[in-house]
Amino acid sequence: MHRNATTTKKQELVEAAAGLFHEQGVGGTTLADVAVASKVPIGSVYYYFKTKDDLVSSVLDRRKEGFARLLARCEKISAPRNRLLALVQIWAEDRDKDAQYGCPIGSLCFELARARGPLSEQAVRPFRLLLEWCEEQFILIGAKDKSGCYALHLVSALEGISLTAAVFGDAEMISMEVKHLEEWLHSV
Repeated sequence: MHRNATTTKKQELVEAAAGLFHEQGVGGTTLADVAVASKVPIGSVYYYFKTKDDLVSSVLDRRKEGFARLLARCEKISAPRNRLLALVQIWAEDRDKDAQYGCPIGSLCFELARARGPLSEQAVRPFRLLLEWCEEQFILIGAKDKSGCYALHLVSALEGISLTAAVFGDAEMISMEVKHLEEWLHSV
């Protein structure tokens, strides 16, 4: 029972940190902020995470696992084009939150990769997972040697529109790009 309580408390801290990192950035979030958001004493944060990097690493793992679950959900769709369309639809569903803060994975990974610190290689993993998955779908569609380019275009468009919509605070921009991407995917 102690293990479950420990795991739950640690998960709560990671969840609180993930939300704060999305809204404030890693640089703008302190461990004290995480303690307040998760309603635990600061000492409890240090019990589970010796450093802020340890906590950031756990959030990155959580984000990557979330991406993997999302892609696994898309895998249940029979046609690869429809899988890609389902991925694009996720951006449509999340447009309001993304227009406020950007994509939760993209903004976190960008901040860490830009810092070129010890977590920068780990920050690449969620993007690599997404790019490889998209490329595989394009290969299955029959795009052959263009699959990598198409995957890069799709991921760049999705992440780029999240950033652009956040800059302008305009969720409708995401809706417009989603429509364009859906048309493009039907033509590939």
